[in-house]
This record gives sequence, C-alpha cells and structure tokens, in this order.
Amino acid sequence: MNPKQLACVFLLLIIGAMTYTAQIIHNTVGTTRAAAEEAENAAVTAETERSTAEIETAMFKTDTEDVRRFLRSWLPAIDRVQTQQEAEQTIELSLRERGINLVRERKTELKMAAGNKLIPKSVLTTLTIEEEYAKVLNWLGDIERRLPTARMKVVQITGGSTGRQLKMEVSFETPIFDLAAADADKIKAKEKAAKEKDKAKKS
Repeated sequence: MNPKQLACVFLLLIIGAMTYTAQIIHNTVGTTRAAAEEAENAAVTAETERSTAEIETAMFKTDTEDVRRFLRSWLPAIDRVQTQQEAEQTIELSLRERGINLVRERKTELKMAAGNKLIPKSVLTTLTIEEEYAKVLNWLGDIERRLPTARMKVVQITGGSTGRQLKMEVSFETPIFDLAAADADKIKAKEKAAKEKDKAKKS
C-alpha cells in the first residue's frame, strides 16, 4: 500500500471517529435537552399546584373565619376544665362565693365515651341545695358562666323549709375535651391526603 493510500485510510479513520463523536454529542445534547424540558414542565406544574393550593387555603380561611373565631372564643372555657377534679373545684368555689351553705346532696360521676375522641369523658354532677331564692338562682347563673360548656339535664325547683327558701335539684354534665386528640387527627388526615396526592402523581 503506497503512501497516498495510507493517507486516505488514515483520513477516513479520522472522519469516522469525528462522525461517531458528533453522534454521541448530538444524542447527549438531545437527552439533556429533553431532561431539561421535562424538569421545566415539572417546575411549571409544581408552581401551578402551589398557586392553586395557596388560593384554596386563602378561600378556606375566609370561608371558615367565623367558625374559627367562634372556636377561639371557646378555647379558654375548654382549657379551664380538663379533669374531674377541676370540675369539682369550680363547683365548690361557686358554692362558697355565692354563700350556698346548705347542700342536701352532692354527687359527681365520671362518664367515659370510648367512641368520641374529642370528648372522651364528661363529669356528671348532681346537687340538691336549699337556700334563699336569690342565692339559688344567682348560683345557677354563676355555674352557667363558669362552666359554659356544661349541659343542664335536670333543674327542679320546689319550696324550701321556710317561705324565703327554695330547694333546687340540679343535674348537669360537663364535657372534658381532648384537643390534643383532635390535633392528632388533623395531622393524620393531612399526611393521608399528602400520600394520596403523591400516589396520584406517580400513577
């Protein structure tokens, strides 16, 4: 093989190598461009979902503002009584401050509600008091002020031992709220919704 033929073969080899390299670079650029476009589309989709979520959150806050304001106003009353002992102490303090000295009967009972996570238990209080007319009614109003979440079940008023006295039999139930359980349920619900959303994206 003469020098000219060798030169032609060498030149062909160089051209082949350059062509192969150019194809590899072209394929790499195409793959990179496709990945970049996919990432850009994913970013646009994520931004759209974020904007939609922000709009939905703002609308939800606006729609539930009255309810949330109402619940916030009740939180101090809910936090005030969290145990049976606190319920009993509240009643004892009310009796003492209102000057109710003649308590014929007094009984408290803790009731459990296994199916209710928000209100797992309540305190049932039964009282029979006998005092002056004004003291009896003022005490009942004071109980409703101190325990606004309590539900009156029985209120029966009859005459007392003297003409100035009233005898009142009253039974009311004070719920004991478990706000931590409600918060835990909210967190679980959010986590479940997030998992379902991720699952939907993958599919």
